[in-house]
Amino acid sequence: MSETRTPVLSTICSAFGIALNGHDCVPFGNGLINQTLLLRNRHGDDHWILQQVNTSVFKQPQLIAYNNYLAAEHLRNHHPEYRFMRGLRTTDGRDLFISPELGAWRVFPYFQNTVSYDGAVTPAQARSAAQQFGRLTRNLDGVYVQAFKEIIPGFHDLEARYSAFQKAVAQAPADRSVRAKDAITFYNGQASIVQEYRVAMMDPEVRTRITHNDTKVNNVLFDKDSGEAVCVVDLDTLMPGKALFDLGDMIRTFISPAPEDDPDPAHAEVNEDVFAALVEGYFNEMAPLMSLSERALVHWCGQMLIYEQGIRFLTDYLNGDLYYRIDRPDHNLDRAHNQMHLLKRYTALRRPLNDRIRHLIA
Repeated sequence: MSETRTPVLSTICSAFGIALNGHDCVPFGNGLINQTLLLRNRHGDDHWILQQVNTSVFKQPQLIAYNNYLAAEHLRNHHPEYRFMRGLRTTDGRDLFISPELGAWRVFPYFQNTVSYDGAVTPAQARSAAQQFGRLTRNLDGVYVQAFKEIIPGFHDLEARYSAFQKAVAQAPADRSVRAKDAITFYNGQASIVQEYRVAMMDPEVRTRITHNDTKVNNVLFDKDSGEAVCVVDLDTLMPGKALFDLGDMIRTFISPAPEDDPDPAHAEVNEDVFAALVEGYFNEMAPLMSLSERALVHWCGQMLIYEQGIRFLTDYLNGDLYYRIDRPDHNLDRAHNQMHLLKRYTALRRPLNDRIRHLIA
């Protein structure tokens, strides 16, 4: 949408003290949950990112602001050189603008000369992005984890996700059950991953830390000139979690050149060079903090996150597409098939992939 002083835009910008003067407002990124816009000034450098928080998913958006405040204060005191995406405050000192009519909005500075990527990444990009995610968690090591709020309860609770999947299977309309039959059979056949998750979560050496929890490559900004990752963004899910969750979601989303909604699941292949590079990048920051138990679970955490996301897509499909944004009738089923094929390929490559990172995890 090209500028302008629409009443909604004017109200939001006024709340944050932004004077509209020759700005364009255009969609930014391809997130499935929140609506994100770039407010670009045609006559200056004061560009801003406007984001409407999806309160159907983030039911208490003020907790996002609270966790970001705690993280920002720790980083300011202990790592002042670290570039942390801190939001602009409203004119009355709040981190969010909340209106019954317009919803909840946040505003962030836009970093000039940066770009984000949605598609396939090179090994160099994977290494640099993973290093940035690792640096965030490493720099937050030592913070009082218990002070942080759980933004989405049970976000990576695989047992709960599996229970929701079983409930969806039992209650799904007949036509959807039929179309999803092969996916349902496959994911039920991989339920041992849920048991392995239970064992891993009982291990005290699999520590709870402050993690990003949504480590897709499009949540990292890269410098246009150098190609290096410079900043982690989209901190909605910054909360207590496991390093293995962040690493596993990077594996899931980095290793395949195909988008996760590609209607041809055969395109979901594994780039072994990208896998090795991203693990190396993450360990460049996190190696001193990773326990022997965590190191032993590096390949498994990729399986766990692929499986988790696959059953989440399939659950949403069986429930009638209530959570993820869709553009076609079987969009979520395509996503579930994509993750199904990716999990098969990734599992089959366990030995060669572990060989590529043995010097890091031994």
